[in-house]
Amino acid sequence: MTTPTALRLDQVVITGAGVCSPLGHDPDALFDALIAGESALGPVDAFDTAPFRCRVGAQVSGFKARDWVSNRKNLKLMSPAVRYGLAALKRAWAAAGFDGPATHPERVGMFVGAGTAIGNSDDLVDALGRGFDGERFDLARFATEGVPRINPLWLLKGLSNNVLGFGTADLDARGVNQNYCNSAAGGLQAMGEAAWAIAEGLADVVVAGGADSAIDPAHFTGFSRLGLLTSGEPGSAVRPFDAAHDGFAPGEGAAFFVLEHRAHAEARGAHILGRIVGYGTAASAQLISKGDPAVVAAAARQAMAHAGWAPEDVDLIYAHGNATAAFDAQEAAGLAAALGTARPPVTTNKAQLGHAVAASGPLSVACALVAGQRGQVPGVPTLREPAPGCEVLNLSASTRPHPVRRALIHAAGLGGQTAFIALEVNPT
Repeated sequence: MTTPTALRLDQVVITGAGVCSPLGHDPDALFDALIAGESALGPVDAFDTAPFRCRVGAQVSGFKARDWVSNRKNLKLMSPAVRYGLAALKRAWAAAGFDGPATHPERVGMFVGAGTAIGNSDDLVDALGRGFDGERFDLARFATEGVPRINPLWLLKGLSNNVLGFGTADLDARGVNQNYCNSAAGGLQAMGEAAWAIAEGLADVVVAGGADSAIDPAHFTGFSRLGLLTSGEPGSAVRPFDAAHDGFAPGEGAAFFVLEHRAHAEARGAHILGRIVGYGTAASAQLISKGDPAVVAAAARQAMAHAGWAPEDVDLIYAHGNATAAFDAQEAAGLAAALGTARPPVTTNKAQLGHAVAASGPLSVACALVAGQRGQVPGVPTLREPAPGCEVLNLSASTRPHPVRRALIHAAGLGGQTAFIALEVNPT
């Protein structure tokens, strides 16, 4: 992306944040759990994990979807990810000081990072069973006996733009909108592109973030076939940047933010949490599970250039840190190339939250905001010995006191997509 000389992101402010996560349902509760070393990883009870190498995940608990749905009849059309997303965006909206639907709906937009379009696999089990003739699957039999048993709403429940659809309806947000299905990069891309929409004058307010759930047989199957999932036990299953890393554990959740033009926020007396001042995104054009350190470095430099930062200005990096040996090394090399001799603290939350895919980047943004307010950097509690190539990062297993004004947040997806947000935090 070429940065337009007449446009900057420094007037895009964050006035509200909302989360729904396995470790808490507001940013402060989530951050408290992280610095306390708590982990949400445990045995998955949503389905039988016996066929898989990975038996653990991070599941959302203590959540009542009906508290966040205006029309409860719509619950039957909502997957878990959609329910989490709707809750998080409504929490962000309320935290920003908005009460009820938008006052000027045509100037309010919504940008969403969403997961794979897929319905609930449980809805297909009976139908698929009807297609078997002994041990052989018979397609004709499935068509005549199985398909009629599939709930006609099955596909609608899996549409990737459901958070966007239900969310804009509930907030009466009629302005510019986008939906990004780009693996784990989608959430940060939604936030970065939303910031540009405000800078370009397309909206005064945009609700932006991501929602996803990888706690289902389809994700376990796909990630397993790619060799990306851990085989470890809950307490130490996910070890980002550690010599013993062997993959990530699936997770779920959502995080959304209210972005506004500074003039709009100040005119209504809103409390400003921080600013999005830079955004970088790129793709490596490699195989589905292969990244490229040069592309990571290029996207990081792009975000810093938009922000007007030198590497020495960065106080914190919230890394993607997916705990696979290949990508940990690639990410470390890319960050090192972008930062040169600067060595800001680096952390990641996947050891405790699992991998929430499209929601993972926005969840890290929520954590970075609180890190700035608290002056603390959560550790990576499963870190024992940095893996070869990862020693270049300033990592710690424990929480560190450290002033955080400027943070880089990174998320990366399958196929080499990568995205960075440059965030300035306003300490309270």
